[in-house]
Amino acid sequence: MPNETVTHSILKANGLTLEWVEDEVVREVPLTIHYNGEEIATLLCSPSQTEELVYGFLLNEGFIRVPQDVQELRHDPSDHLVWVEGKPCNLQKELMSKRFVSACCGKSRASFCFANDVLMVTPLTSTYSIPLQEAYSYVQFLQSNSNLFDLTGGVHSGGVGYQGKVLQMSYDIGRHNVFDKLSGSAFNTGLNLENHVIFFSGRVSSEILLKVAKMKVPILIARGAPTDMALSQAAALNITVIGFAREQRLNIYTCPDRIIP
Repeated sequence: MPNETVTHSILKANGLTLEWVEDEVVREVPLTIHYNGEEIATLLCSPSQTEELVYGFLLNEGFIRVPQDVQELRHDPSDHLVWVEGKPCNLQKELMSKRFVSACCGKSRASFCFANDVLMVTPLTSTYSIPLQEAYSYVQFLQSNSNLFDLTGGVHSGGVGYQGKVLQMSYDIGRHNVFDKLSGSAFNTGLNLENHVIFFSGRVSSEILLKVAKMKVPILIARGAPTDMALSQAAALNITVIGFAREQRLNIYTCPDRIIP
């Protein structure tokens, strides 16, 4: 397992008292992905679940669709490089943009402004529903299983749930990377996410909503707030968005029929 944190000496203030202490800081590393010999992206990420992150990124960006599309994946942890050999990418070059993907949200991240994203999403047809108490149980699990966040305050976390059971978990400094890791883990294990729930520690932007749509997940539960664009997209794509989820409180913003009192 890679080291997830490093120790820094910091000057800590408590009122007017200053004290030098040792503090754990979360690590951030660049991960450059090459696909069929071509550099396609550099992700800033946590040094964990690297293979899942790469598979999820390639899946959500349209490079691969099934496990057979990948012939080889090589990872050099010392130089933070990944080489993937796979099927020729059928996406039109003029519709793609080589991008530098940062850990925070900004113009560097894919959104509907990239034509390939529009081509990859369609409204969901799932009628999957869950009891309200099940939604609360995922929130409680997230609160009780965030050790790295408790230690550093520097990561987001998320998971996949089904019928009250947590099937997968991931964490990362980047919100988008959490979803790619969940997607890549499901991809590797053959898990179909169409009738599952994703629960997540952050807020829901349009970019996060687009990730969920590509994963074909009908219900998203988030501790943070959604944006208006995310909700417009969720309504159009038939995705249930829940925000401000706490122990026994939450807001259902779109497609409320999937939540049973």
